[in-house]
Amino acid sequence: MGSDPGLRWGSALRRYDRQFWVLLAVQLIVAVGFGAAMPFVSIYLHNQLGAPMTVVGTVMLVSALAAAVGRIVGGEAADRIGRRPVLITSMSLRIAAFVLMAYVIHQRLPALAVGGAFLVVRFAGALVRPALMATVADIVGPVRRVEAYALFRIGANAGWAVGPAIGGFLVATSYASLFLVTAAASVVGLVIVALFTRETMSHTIPGGFSLRSLLAVARDRQFLVFIGWCAVLFLLMGQFASTLGVFSTSVLGITEAQLGLLFTVNGLAVVLLQWPAARLASRIGVRWGLVVGCTLYALGYFSVAFAAGFGWLVASMLVITSGEVVFSPTSTAAVANMAPSARVGRYMGLFGLTEAVGWSGGPFIGGVLFDILHRAPVAMWGAIGSLGLIAAGGFAATLRPRAEVQAATTPLWETVTDGEGAPPTSPRVDTEN
Repeated sequence: MGSDPGLRWGSALRRYDRQFWVLLAVQLIVAVGFGAAMPFVSIYLHNQLGAPMTVVGTVMLVSALAAAVGRIVGGEAADRIGRRPVLITSMSLRIAAFVLMAYVIHQRLPALAVGGAFLVVRFAGALVRPALMATVADIVGPVRRVEAYALFRIGANAGWAVGPAIGGFLVATSYASLFLVTAAASVVGLVIVALFTRETMSHTIPGGFSLRSLLAVARDRQFLVFIGWCAVLFLLMGQFASTLGVFSTSVLGITEAQLGLLFTVNGLAVVLLQWPAARLASRIGVRWGLVVGCTLYALGYFSVAFAAGFGWLVASMLVITSGEVVFSPTSTAAVANMAPSARVGRYMGLFGLTEAVGWSGGPFIGGVLFDILHRAPVAMWGAIGSLGLIAAGGFAATLRPRAEVQAATTPLWETVTDGEGAPPTSPRVDTEN
């Protein structure tokens, strides 16, 4: 007889300390607001302001530079001054950025102004994630990190399931209201962080930021190969809130409310599938977890080419989500376990930089393909989906068999060195200035 699911969840609740659950609650609340606004930025620029998709993609690409800088600054600051100060400061900046975005849209300023405000939103938001993920790494041991990051994704996507549905109906009032809701959710999250969290880093890195110290990560060849193939997949993932949304509304003709429901399907599916998918990824190992995730992403996006309406899009979204729930927690836990204990923020920042560039470079590529090939959807989505197959082949071909064998009996990537000869979870004396 199988074990009671309630008992399994009860065991999970007792496995992590209170701060983990506080941060998970913050993730959920902020995600509701984020999900209400972000999917509609590209649609506002294209459908309301009349910006060509190439321009929309360019806005997303340029915002990647801001997000990339934000990830690096946030990661370095989290290692040097502590996780909690960075969380509080960056969340405060994020609230101001969302209010700015609401103002720009309310005044119906041109696409250039909206793009500039969105750049500020991306930078402020990017500051938060490295500190948040590093905090989880501080309070959760390597053995439990895949599960921990899976739980965080469940929280985020529970919010994402609610947010786009709210946003889909709020746009009938005004697009500016989307960002006011996002700002309000961020205020609630900031208050919770300020009142109920503590600093989790036992020691900080002395000295100020230097480019030389950041480039020291280049000695970790295994990590560079890993994020290189991740970058290819992130270009594909970047189609989610831009090319996919615009294609669905302007070519297939679904309503914005239906688009909100489509993103809600994604969030609900993650909530339901993330935990079993994370356990599956732990069993099949790093290589096949990443390969399976990339392949499912490729199949899901390619299937959009054959969509005739909302029902088919829902089926495509479920395939895309299946790839997401396998790939995302595995890759995040891999970064945490590869990083030296005093460098988790930096590694998360560089991984986040890669993610930010992919998520914003992807819409640029998708925008160009859309403008050229939107009347030939098989060619367009075939080109986009091929990125997932390239990433899958890269992970399959380049991950070392030794790491794969060890992953079967130890935490993901735990035994891979950081490029300087020390295991990533071992204590090290920091000598940087």
